[in-house]
Amino acid sequence: MKIILTFFWIIIGAVLLWFFAENLDQSVTIDFFGRTYEHINLVTVIFVSTLLGLLLGTVIMTWQVIKHKARASSAKRENKKLLKKIEELEKQVKEQEQAAKLRNWPDDPDSSNSGFNP
Repeated sequence: MKIILTFFWIIIGAVLLWFFAENLDQSVTIDFFGRTYEHINLVTVIFVSTLLGLLLGTVIMTWQVIKHKARASSAKRENKKLLKKIEELEKQVKEQEQAAKLRNWPDDPDSSNSGFNP
């Protein structure tokens, strides 16, 4: 799999080099925020545009990752609180069940079996 991936990137690099070589003698005019730049190499424009796009994408992606990690951390803290609360409630239920059993426990086993109280 590593060989296929390496081969893929070599092909991509070769296509990019060929594309840049074909457009090396091309120049463009750029209007950017009211300023005009003339006779700019097309390869330079493509390269700078690609780098700025990658940089902007990386910043946005990093911001999203940080935001989601903070949200996940908050959810984990809330989950721990809720699990602790569940454990406390389960403990209370067990204590109440035991107290109920003790209250219903007959004091005299002989009197509870007869069902008749004279």
